[in-house]
Amino acid sequence: SVRKEVKSGRTLTLVDRLDKESIVDEIARMLGGVKVTEKTKAHAREMIETAQKT
Repeated sequence: SVRKEVKSGRTLTLVDRLDKESIVDEIARMLGGVKVTEKTKAHAREMIETAQKT
């Protein structure tokens, strides 16, 4: 995940490594908006599998 914080007047960008299920959740959120369903998760998994094959 990516987030920004302000410390001492400076903006910092913080990046955390996601595990496999968190990656699926994030892609599903991008596909389906706020509400993540099993259908959007299935589409996200399919996209990940397709990308790994190429």
